[in-house]
Amino acid sequence: MKKLYLVVLYKTKYSDSKTLCSFSDFHFGENQNNFFVVWDNSPAQMATLPDLKNFIKTENIEYIHTPENTALSKVYNFCLDKYSDFDFILVFDQDSKITRKDFDLYLEKVISENPECNIFMPQVYSGGELYSPGKFWIFKGWHYKALSEGIHKDRFYTAIMSGTCVRIDFLKKHGIRFNEELFLYGIDTCFFCDVRKMDSQFYVLDERLGHDLSEIELDDFNKKKRTFYYLEACKKTAKKNYFCIALISLYEVFLKIIGRI
Repeated sequence: MKKLYLVVLYKTKYSDSKTLCSFSDFHFGENQNNFFVVWDNSPAQMATLPDLKNFIKTENIEYIHTPENTALSKVYNFCLDKYSDFDFILVFDQDSKITRKDFDLYLEKVISENPECNIFMPQVYSGGELYSPGKFWIFKGWHYKALSEGIHKDRFYTAIMSGTCVRIDFLKKHGIRFNEELFLYGIDTCFFCDVRKMDSQFYVLDERLGHDLSEIELDDFNKKKRTFYYLEACKKTAKKNYFCIALISLYEVFLKIIGRI
């Protein structure tokens, strides 16, 4: 199976990326099934192709630098188009720490044993609480208390994109893309809303991914800003469902009245 590992950098040197360090430490480059794309959205270049080849110890790698800070949705779609003949894509941010040393081979084993499954995702915890996978409906998100390893079904499920493995043929079959109206907020949620319409099942991996959830510690001003952008993303996720858009708009008015945005 051909797997594409996509990592997006932003103002972080390649050797300081927890994700790329995980790839290096756990020898992901030795697996000839793997191809790596490091997309650098930093204003100044934070790596070179020779650096990355040496760091991850592979020739199967591409480095792309876009100082204009290309929208993540466009980055993901570009890679889906360019590597459409691959079997799977795994999207990572720069600060995701893989905890299983055998993660790469473990993932291949799980995929081989579950050919009917299209989505494979790690567990992301923060403060002892499971943040991903989670649930989402119109504008409201909430958490599972816990999820065991294996296949689960839920028509409301969502997830943090980082660490998620997706079967590319499934996306092509149903014409599923990342919403390029979204730059940062809501990209993951919108994607999984589209995915779960076609397939409500997903596989939870036996992997606790270390992930930066610093946004939960924002000050009041930035929390309000984030909430505003989140609701705007929810409207775009709802697309032409005017009932959902109306509910989101009413909720937005309520939050303005109580001073939350």
